[in-house]
Order: sequence, then structure tokens, then C-alpha cells
Amino acid sequence: MEAVILAAGKGTRMGALSQFIPKPLIPIANRPIIEHLILAYKKAGISDFIIVTGHLGSKIRNQLEDGAQYEVSIRYRESKNYNLGPIYSLLAAEEEISSNKFFVSPGDFIIDPRAIETVKKKHSRKGVTIAVDIASDSKLGTTVYTCPTGLKYGRVSGFHKPILEGGEPHLCVSLLLCNSSIFHYIHKALENGLNILLDALNLFIRDGQPVCFIDVSKNYWFDVDFISDVLRANKFALIKGLIPQNNFYVKNSKQVRGPIKKKWKIGLDRTSIISGPTVLESNCQIGPRSKVGPFVSMRSECEISSSAIIQNSVLFGNAIVEENNQYSNAVLYKNLLFPSV
Repeated sequence: MEAVILAAGKGTRMGALSQFIPKPLIPIANRPIIEHLILAYKKAGISDFIIVTGHLGSKIRNQLEDGAQYEVSIRYRESKNYNLGPIYSLLAAEEEISSNKFFVSPGDFIIDPRAIETVKKKHSRKGVTIAVDIASDSKLGTTVYTCPTGLKYGRVSGFHKPILEGGEPHLCVSLLLCNSSIFHYIHKALENGLNILLDALNLFIRDGQPVCFIDVSKNYWFDVDFISDVLRANKFALIKGLIPQNNFYVKNSKQVRGPIKKKWKIGLDRTSIISGPTVLESNCQIGPRSKVGPFVSMRSECEISSSAIIQNSVLFGNAIVEENNQYSNAVLYKNLLFPSV
């Protein structure tokens, strides 16, 4: 079984940050979003990936390469029409998919491996199976209408509105398990002037094809669309310890004062303090009288000058915090600041 990851879009809801880096490569607890997703699939027993790229696609390819560093296999397809929406990105992968059943998810998505395992185990074995969060009361995201069936999966009666009779509105999670027949309905949707993947799924339902749902409300998941989503996911990952190996990790409610052992290659002045949960890669520098954390992630080569205070923030791309500055609820990339709105 394969997983198709759609990582082609511009990520415009991330603001100006998306001009410099594709959204799937934004780090959460010092690990790119798409890497969290690949590792979740791997834990669920999926190790064969097709990644569809577009905007700044070379950066994604250079980061992930062929997947060997994660002990998985990655192949790439480029979407020429990614500006027109995810349906075109999925269509770009059609000829690359070799298995009848395959997962589909966006590259700006983080999910509990147990949710993937549950969908994989309980799907209807035909048609399309989607993940749904029945417990969520969020008004954001895609509404899916669901009907319990008494089986290990339920029936979907429509997206955005019921196509079939009945159904209660719930929140759709960005995880689908499809079979190859979905492409017939993608082409059919486009022929009818419909250019959203959910339009193709509604045609699928209208034609009597089964779309089933699995409730994953007991598992964590994040759609990372905005700066605020980056910070929310980063906070969760730091608390849970979802960090790369060989990072310096200060656990929740702990504090560390400088200096730090040389093996970590991190400069922390003896007058400065790190409050957990916080994670730092090697070659970070923290000057005198500074306070870092809680909920801070710093990738390699980032620098915090003297008398600075940093909380609930993500620093990467050789970010520099100047003397006496105070930042909270922000992403810092190079010399640019992207606050949460």
C-alpha cells in the first residue's frame, strides 16, 4: 500500500513565510511537518510514498531525497496545475500509483500513527474511507455528513451537504484511503466544471459508490494552515516529546542554566536560562541574561543575543534575535518575524 502526499500548494494562508519555504518544510519541534507525517505513516506500516510537488518543490526534494534517511521509499511527481487546487495535484500522481488501495493526505498535516492504523484496519475494503473527528466542535474545516451503521465503519452521506438521505454534520480529517476508481470521478468532476476533490467524492457517493468513515477523535491531528497552527502543533509536540534524536530537549516544567555540556555544541551563558518544554539543535547560541521557553523550538545556527526573552516560538533558518528583544507567539525565519494573528 502506498501513501500519496500532496505538497504542491503555495500555502498562502501562512502569509509571507510561504514565499521563502514550502509549508510542509516548516519545522514543528525541530522536525519538518512532512517528516512528522512520513514517520507517522511508517509507524502505521506504510513505507512507500509518492509526493506531489509544485511550489518550491526542489526544496522538498532536496530535504527528503529518496527517503532512505527515514528507511522508506519516496518517488516524486510534479503538478503543473497545482495553483488550480489539490484535485490537480492528486491527478498528477495517477500514473505513478501502482497499488489499488492508497492513502491520500496533504503535506501540511500531522496525525497520530494510531489513527492511520485504525483507518487501515477498519476500512470497508472497497470505495473510499475517510477519517472523521466526531468529537470536534470546530467551525473550521470540511463538514462531512455521517450515518452510523453498526459496523466497524459508518456511511458518509455527503460533503458540505448531504447527497444521500440523512447524516449528521462532523469535521472531516485530512486522511483518505482510496482505490483507483476515484480517478474516474476526478476526471468526471473536471469535465463537469467541478475542480474540488470533494466534488469528485460527492459524485462518487451520488453514483452509489461507498464512502465510509472511521472516527479518530481519540487521536491527535493538526491541519497546519496558519502561523497559529504552527505554534499550537509545536506546543503539543514539545509536551509529548515528538522531537528528533540528537536534539537537546528540556522537558516540561524543567529548567536548565548554562553552560551546557560541550557534546551538544550549544552555547548557553551561565546567566541565561532555558525553561521546558524546549528543544534546540546543535550550534545554537544564547547570550547573557536571556530567557528561552517554554514552548520554544530552535533549529541549528540560530542565535539569541543578550537580555532577550523568547516564549512559545519557532526559530529556524539561521534566525537571529537581537539584544533586548522580547518575542512570544511567533515564527522567526532568518531576520524575519511572523507573529501569530
